Amino acid sequence: MSETAPAAELSATDRGITFRGELVADRTYDIVINGLHVWSLQPSRDMRERPAGYVSSWPKALKSYLDGTAKIELRDHVTGDALGSTSVTLGTGTDPISVRNKDGRPLILDKWGRMIVPLESEGSEQVDELMQRVSELLDVLQDKCGVPAYIAYGTLLGAVRNGRLIGYDNDVDLAYVASSEHPVDIVRESFRIQRILTEQGWLVRRGSGARLNVRVVMADGSTRHVDIFTAFWIGDTFHTAVDIGCTLARDQVLPVSHVELCGYPMAAPANPAAILEAAYGPSWEVPDPAFQYDSPTWLKRRFSGFFGGLITHRKRWDAFNASHGKRLLKKPTPFARWVSSEFPSDALLVDVGCGGGRDSRFFARQGRDVLGVDYSLGSVLRANRWAARRAPNAHFEPLNFYDARAALAMGARLSRQDRPIDLYARFFLHAVEDRGRANFWRMASMGLRSGGRLFVEFRTERDARNQHVFGKHFRRYLDPALVKAEIEANGGRVIHEEAGTGLAPFRTEDPHVCRIVATWAD
Repeated sequence: MSETAPAAELSATDRGITFRGELVADRTYDIVINGLHVWSLQPSRDMRERPAGYVSSWPKALKSYLDGTAKIELRDHVTGDALGSTSVTLGTGTDPISVRNKDGRPLILDKWGRMIVPLESEGSEQVDELMQRVSELLDVLQDKCGVPAYIAYGTLLGAVRNGRLIGYDNDVDLAYVASSEHPVDIVRESFRIQRILTEQGWLVRRGSGARLNVRVVMADGSTRHVDIFTAFWIGDTFHTAVDIGCTLARDQVLPVSHVELCGYPMAAPANPAAILEAAYGPSWEVPDPAFQYDSPTWLKRRFSGFFGGLITHRKRWDAFNASHGKRLLKKPTPFARWVSSEFPSDALLVDVGCGGGRDSRFFARQGRDVLGVDYSLGSVLRANRWAARRAPNAHFEPLNFYDARAALAMGARLSRQDRPIDLYARFFLHAVEDRGRANFWRMASMGLRSGGRLFVEFRTERDARNQHVFGKHFRRYLDPALVKAEIEANGGRVIHEEAGTGLAPFRTEDPHVCRIVATWAD
């Protein structure tokens, strides 16, 4: 008489899930909550084997949605078979759990641990529009920039597998082959391509010396992400930033071929299978939403040493502005009112770290020309939509102060204005690392030599122990003496300084801040 294996059983608590049954260590399984696929995992990486069964904690990004009632299922990703299910109440809520964004679109956990809107939620019209724009972008890279370009990574993977976008992905990946194998020349070419794309009307920001990010603005005003990676050879080793480094002959990549993606012909590598195996391994044909890159140390060091990184805190700020940007106050800050009252001017005002543009709006309504710059592209897009409707004298652009080249270019641009400008930076200095602040001073010293003033307000060291409305958030509490010394070291002169509480109250918070006004003119 043979023993019968115990029935598979899935249970869930506020801490995580437990599955009692058989699982294959390197197979991918999906967690489905109230009918929505929200997370994929592999037992070998994401679960722990315990006497009670396979155990996994809820991912941090997903956990914040788990408040209410739910039917939770564990399914085999490839076959779709349900291996176990349970109905539970998580947290204190009584309504059905809905893992969706504010617009009602479903969310899924990506390989970076973020909740994203998957491409599978797109309607056919949106997919068609996106494919048209991607095709246009490939044409610009090929014809205007003069580099062979093709779809890459997950986008190529979906096209080769079934001619469609990967449902659980959230962006489009492109790559182009650099004209040189020398890192300096590769970076120079990347900046040249960025300039051409910008001149052609594309909204571009830089991830590293070998990676560009394009935001495609759709007809309805929403945006989609396109990453552009640089591919190159060093000797016989083929690289694609930031995860491919292997021996691969040139005829496996060039000349470009074509594959069909969502009904559109798209440029592809000469041998797509060779590229996909280099990126995802020999099992690339098997769908795996839980896939994570495991790049060797030498490759990480090579990409870091060659091309650096220009995305310090970017994801944090993008997430913060996506969560809070639409809800932040629209009224001007006390600092903006103070600057307007004490230092009236009709000069161009450059609002650094403008966020959603609350102070930019205030100055624009007063009749001043305003240029707002911010690290968060989402904030810039929202602010420009407002300006298009309400303030033709205001304009907003992305600017990354961790990119010295971008900061210096802005400084040169400001120095060529036909009249003096004012620089305005509220709550910016304490929100960047030291190198970002250093690049800001370089820009200020270039832009204010012919006149105008610098206005800054920042949190001081005395604010470090206070409670803050937005809780744990990156802040570098600064000594006013340090800021003053940095201004003077860069050729500026402080003409006003004050510090204390009562200057910048916000909801329940009354931070200790410092205000400084400086000039670079003789």
